[in-house]
Amino acid sequence: MTSSEHMALPVQFEHVAIGSETRSCQDHGDYVATRWELQPTSPIAPPFWSKCPTCDSEVQRALDARGGAAEKQRAAAMRLQAAGIPQRYLDSTIWNWVHPMDQQEHVWHWARTYCTHFQTALQSGRSGVLLGGTGTGKTHLAIGILRHVIEKGGTGLYVTVMGMLGRIKDTYNAHANETEQKVIDELASVDLLVIDEVGRQLDTNYESAQFFRVLDMRYRSCKPTILVSNLNKAKLTEFLGEAMVDRLREGGGALLVFDWASQRSARKQQEVAAP
Repeated sequence: MTSSEHMALPVQFEHVAIGSETRSCQDHGDYVATRWELQPTSPIAPPFWSKCPTCDSEVQRALDARGGAAEKQRAAAMRLQAAGIPQRYLDSTIWNWVHPMDQQEHVWHWARTYCTHFQTALQSGRSGVLLGGTGTGKTHLAIGILRHVIEKGGTGLYVTVMGMLGRIKDTYNAHANETEQKVIDELASVDLLVIDEVGRQLDTNYESAQFFRVLDMRYRSCKPTILVSNLNKAKLTEFLGEAMVDRLREGGGALLVFDWASQRSARKQQEVAAP
């Protein structure tokens, strides 16, 4: 016999049923409890009785639900991180967007309804355009909508026009790690795309073509888009063209004007006036 045959095999432990009895659960009535023992026996693992199987199932379902909720939160956090939201707006939601004036209340009500009925927007491609001067809260509200969509399980991106076009042009760099088609496909396929600073001068026909290519692809696939611009209604229509503006307003899409003074300027004046 070889020395290896003399080597002790590892001990195999298993739980064995050594008895049973009928017990009563105050919530679910009688059940058969089983007494289990670890064999070979161990002083650190004494025998035990099984508990009500219905209670055990409920506890397990609660644990599974808690684990599922945690997993959903982790996935949403990852999608938020990948959404391109600027550091300044990471905490922006529709719920902390201040709206004391009647005009602001009207805009906020549209945003809230858009969020709570986003599944409808996703089916119809319902879009929105937020227009107004600097500091009026357009970007905050647009990102708040985007955040809501992502936290509820959707996908989305925030981009500026120049950032979007720059990312597309960077694909022609010798060291690019993504193709033009990959970038276009991502911009065209997310559930909600927010494009900020719309109306800035596009320097080349290529830039203009790529910008309208993304808008057209999203329109054709019924993907909602929110545009944010400092232009007034007439200037925006001139920039986009009447046909594109009509597309953005299809299916209940809205063109919302933020026609109040800059909130940032008001805060600065308050800071200056403070003793």
